[in-house]
Amino acid sequence: MSLIIATGANLGDKRSNLEQAKTLLSEHFEFVAQSNVYSSPPVGYEEQPEFFNQVLEFKIPDATPDEVLLKILEIEERMGRKREFKWGPRVIDLDILFWGDAVIDKTGLQVPHPRWNERAFVVLPLRELPFFQVLSKKYKIPEEFDHNAVIVS
Repeated sequence: MSLIIATGANLGDKRSNLEQAKTLLSEHFEFVAQSNVYSSPPVGYEEQPEFFNQVLEFKIPDATPDEVLLKILEIEERMGRKREFKWGPRVIDLDILFWGDAVIDKTGLQVPHPRWNERAFVVLPLRELPFFQVLSKKYKIPEEFDHNAVIVS
């Protein structure tokens, strides 16, 4: 089973931010695969630059989900993430999408991510990962979205 993490950035050098996040995550978790990088319009608060997004697959670590979440928040902070308001611009955003096929529902951590299947910038990159075969057997995967995401060349 796999740990699936979504990455996103819309401030600074977006592609470099995603690369740095992958490097920092790979220092703590065993890397398996990555999607292409996608560009997408902002969701929620729309008065901000477009996002670059990517989805990464790692082996599930020996750490607990809470420990992984703390490590992810630490990486965001280290990279300069500022949480000024919900859905605001950010240098990096890291979200746990899946922890294998586990369901986790606690304050501060919901897995699968509650809106993963509503977002083209998550579903389209997810389709590229080996773990998608597991997801496609368990979930109805949408084909259409109210926004678009395109691969960045």
